Amino acid sequence: MICTATPAEVIQALQEGNERFRQARSIHPHASQARLHELEAGQTPQAAVLTCSDSRVAVELLFDSGFGDLFVIRNAGNASTPGSLASVEYAVEALNVPVVVVMSHAGCGAVGAACSPEHLLTPNLMDHVGHIRNGLKAGGLALVPPVDLAAAYNLHSKITAQELINSSALLRERLESGELEVHAACFELHNLEVKWLGAQLEA
Repeated sequence: MICTATPAEVIQALQEGNERFRQARSIHPHASQARLHELEAGQTPQAAVLTCSDSRVAVELLFDSGFGDLFVIRNAGNASTPGSLASVEYAVEALNVPVVVVMSHAGCGAVGAACSPEHLLTPNLMDHVGHIRNGLKAGGLALVPPVDLAAAYNLHSKITAQELINSSALLRERLESGELEVHAACFELHNLEVKWLGAQLEA
């Protein structure tokens, strides 16, 4: 089985789920042990979501979804890395998800560090944050204090989505055929809203 929903239907379902969460009307679908047992033979998620590892960004709760609904990939700052790209490609190729969402969030420590070059970090973190910083610079964000962090969170989501597309022939093929949409989004902690930043295409 594969997800038979169209990209538009998937986006609508995600938006409706987030609205239920915001209004404290979550229905917690697909949360039972029985549901998980139904999935023993395989999974058919409706979307892949690349987001941050931040403990406040609990994707299934934010979209009021459950077991088997979302293929979630997380790293600090929802960055495009070889591992995150491979995971997205797996979701598209093997699981046939019709939608990939790259979701940043307000208050992201990795993006904040990328906007503050004076931060002292470990070598691995320096590489990771440096990649994010270079993307923001290339995207036209002025990294001169005071940096517009709200703009940085939004821009980083779009940049990561573009990097995934530009680095993957598979994603480009699915986009061109209309089988896939890649969307950028940003989770706003103050009002619990997932702000949609638009479908992303090959640069």
